[in-house]
Amino acid sequence: MSKASLKSCLLRYFVLGWTGYVPATCSNSMLLVPINVAPWLWGWPVRFLERMRRAHTDVYLLGPWDGDEFSRGLDSADEFRNLPAGYSGGIWTNRIDRIAPMVKP
Repeated sequence: MSKASLKSCLLRYFVLGWTGYVPATCSNSMLLVPINVAPWLWGWPVRFLERMRRAHTDVYLLGPWDGDEFSRGLDSADEFRNLPAGYSGGIWTNRIDRIAPMVKP
């Protein structure tokens, strides 16, 4: 996963995902998706995650993107509480000490 491949996948999916199409750039990869960008993805969260699983791609949520070079981890309790109900993807965090106690087994 590179920044270029991430942009290529997510921008194409954003435009075409409503049709069910998953761009080849989204296949066999890993996606790091900022939590404030994720709701803009077609079928978020359940349908999107299932499409990415079928494309052999792992999805990890990051903290919010604020226009900087890249997003930071999902590091606060408030951000964790904003996960959609039933979210089954991964979480990218730099503060496992804060997030782990909130994760149900």
